[in-house]
Amino acid sequence: MAALDPWSYAAKTRKEHAEQVALFKWANMARLFGPIIANSPLAYNLKGWARQQHDNWKDTPGAQPMPELKWLHAVHNQGHGDAIRGAQAKAEGVKAGVGDVFLPHPRYPGLIASRLISALPYAVPETANAYAGLYMELKRKDAGKPSDIQLEFQADMRTAGYKSEIIHGWELARDELLAYLGRTT
Repeated sequence: MAALDPWSYAAKTRKEHAEQVALFKWANMARLFGPIIANSPLAYNLKGWARQQHDNWKDTPGAQPMPELKWLHAVHNQGHGDAIRGAQAKAEGVKAGVGDVFLPHPRYPGLIASRLISALPYAVPETANAYAGLYMELKRKDAGKPSDIQLEFQADMRTAGYKSEIIHGWELARDELLAYLGRTT
């Protein structure tokens, strides 16, 4: 049985968790084979299709792997079951309001010497903003309102030099990742 592609997985339950899983399915495929291939449901449903297409299109810019997604990760910040597990999570440092997804990849950092910027695999526009990383609070595609603590976290992270967004649906989160990294599909 083939794995569900991100679109089918997100539609399966229409819950925030499914949106996040769909985003990570896409991100893992894009990391290995590039966004063009990750944007095709066939990459998830036909064994070997992604690698074959990557080999065919390896010189196409949108088929270039995205190694910058290597450390994209989820932040465990939601309900933890019963009161005991919730107290343990709080003692371990889990905090309410923290964005669901974090990409610890600086973008256009103003403190990097120009020789390092020239070594980046993408062009850096002179007018680009500098960010230390990207936080995303992922909500369901058709619903979900950020809490006051999530809005406070977003504002604080922006002040600290991070890009921080509240996004409805995994596809908009994918688009945000691509835009943040200066990539297209």
